[in-house]
Amino acid sequence: ALQPDDDCDSNTATTRTQTIVSSNRHHTGTTCEKKLEDGTITVLEFFNLFSIDFVIHNPRHSVLPGRLLADTDTTPLDLLKDKYISRPKQTVYEKDVQTLAEQMEGRKYRMQDLNKPLKTVNRSVWEEVKHFTEKELKSFGAKLKERNNFFRKKSKVQSHEMKEVLYGNLVLANLEEQQKLMGTIDQADEMIQSLDGCIGELEAELDAVEEKGAEDTPGLKSLQEEMSKVTATLADNDRQISELDLGKKKNSSDLNRLIAETRNLQSHIDMLMTSVYFQGVFYLLLYEKMLKIHLFYFIRVNEWRLEEKDDANKDNCSVYTFLHRTLFLWLVYEKTNGNDADSRSGKKITTISFKFNLNEGKSQSHASLVHKLVSQYIEGEASWVEKYPTIRHVPQLLHDVSLVVSRCRLVGEELRLLKMWGSLRFDILDISCSETQVHVVFSSLKKYCRFEVVFTARLTNQLCVFHVQSFKNLIGSTTIQQIEDIVASLSPGKNLFTKIIKKLHETLLS
Repeated sequence: ALQPDDDCDSNTATTRTQTIVSSNRHHTGTTCEKKLEDGTITVLEFFNLFSIDFVIHNPRHSVLPGRLLADTDTTPLDLLKDKYISRPKQTVYEKDVQTLAEQMEGRKYRMQDLNKPLKTVNRSVWEEVKHFTEKELKSFGAKLKERNNFFRKKSKVQSHEMKEVLYGNLVLANLEEQQKLMGTIDQADEMIQSLDGCIGELEAELDAVEEKGAEDTPGLKSLQEEMSKVTATLADNDRQISELDLGKKKNSSDLNRLIAETRNLQSHIDMLMTSVYFQGVFYLLLYEKMLKIHLFYFIRVNEWRLEEKDDANKDNCSVYTFLHRTLFLWLVYEKTNGNDADSRSGKKITTISFKFNLNEGKSQSHASLVHKLVSQYIEGEASWVEKYPTIRHVPQLLHDVSLVVSRCRLVGEELRLLKMWGSLRFDILDISCSETQVHVVFSSLKKYCRFEVVFTARLTNQLCVFHVQSFKNLIGSTTIQQIEDIVASLSPGKNLFTKIIKKLHETLLS
């Protein structure tokens, strides 16, 4: 804007101001004209030139219904509504009104600037506006109205955001009161059940007194029932005595038959012993063949696989693999000079060793847990060679190790399936494994609860069992005692961990 100087410039500014003021406020033309010229016009009068006003809404205080406040003709239902609905809602509204009042108190001092001269509040604007032409003053007023509309809309957005916070607090208060009310209802239901049990016991005692008579004199019905019980007991004893007599006669005949068969078999044994020297080699070869068949059978139905080895170590060691070649079993035999069947079948085992070959960085967490459990079993057996000393004990060794490996592998399969489908069926938010620990986080929107349980897995009598190591309640009222009672109620067996998860879901989350 141009800065006017001398009397001529002052007269020109006065003329322009008179024109604008007369077009906006006809009833205050001369007064506003002089005030704008001499700098005594207030900020409020300056905004009125452009039809800009300010409206401050006072906060609305929430009160309870008049009927409850008067405390007349109230019913128990009205009192419950007052306690669990109206009062919590009023508390939220009171906090919101207090917050709004504090914000208004902080902004009142800005409203005092409306009654101050524009020259004092913003001298640069006053000096520039008083020299505007009519066209420039209209353009300035239009832009000022645009800014005023922008701030009105922004204040409405802030108001809606504050309402959103208020309604969120109302919903949260309602949920908290709903949980308290549900807890009270559960306590009342337990008390009613206890009273029903007491009433039932009292009625049963009254019926017993009526049937058995008063004081020391029994009733006729009681005597008749006791007589019937004694008669039935005598008849049952007679029946058992007759059955024992029949069984004794049958056992006697069976004993005579077994004695005759024993004598017959003894004669056959004597005949066979005469030819045992000539048939020794045949039986040794037959034993070796049966051993190979037995080993082949174990290969097909058990967890282990026989590894191929070079010709140099073919007779002195054997290598078996488990869990997709991640566990190796090495058997080293003593060297023998003879090659007959007797020496091979009685060959002693000098070394039994295990080697794990699992890449924990690339494998899944449940696979590491399976290997940790198998490692516990292997370390728990102190003397493997003493327990399985010869090659004849190899099938039993493979059977025992396969049994443990199979059960541990099934536990890993359970964890894999629960990680895949547990969120849909059992409200599992997360499941992970670390060493022999299984971390499970449950979350149920239906029960409004969330808690974390850490289970510890270990082998007991070649069976995998689980114990609660730690518990952390995040939302709700679940306790560690409830978890431990559910775990203790299930005995070790197939799919034990899945049964624990299923029962936890049915008891605490459904």
